[in-house]
Amino acid sequence: MEQDHQSRDSEALIFAKVVRHLAERLGDVEPDTDPGDLAHTGALFEELADAFETTGGFAFSADQTSALSHAFAMLEGGMHILTQQATEQGKHNAAAKMQWAANRAHGVSEMLETHITAGTGGVITLGSGEDSVDANVSTS
Repeated sequence: MEQDHQSRDSEALIFAKVVRHLAERLGDVEPDTDPGDLAHTGALFEELADAFETTGGFAFSADQTSALSHAFAMLEGGMHILTQQATEQGKHNAAAKMQWAANRAHGVSEMLETHITAGTGGVITLGSGEDSVDANVSTS
């Protein structure tokens, strides 16, 4: 049980680092986007990274699910772009980490979509399996 908790914590830390890296590289990933929009998106990504880094996840309410789903879809898209860039530069370890994080972001987006349909909130944490995302459902 303790090892599972440590694995979850380390996965959350890795995910946070990738999210933070993406936040720093938004101008490279979305060069045609208004800098003001990028600043807002970067701040959101930094906030998500902080949550995974400090607590391993976060709680969300039903009224936040749509915005969070959109944010995680943007994370996934940006991570795919960074995966491609890293692969083209021969940085295969970095590309693998980006792809792993993109898969996690996709899993969170899918989970949030079910919460949108159900009208519920919950808690987002990263699970310990290859593609697992844990979400404890609440009725908030």
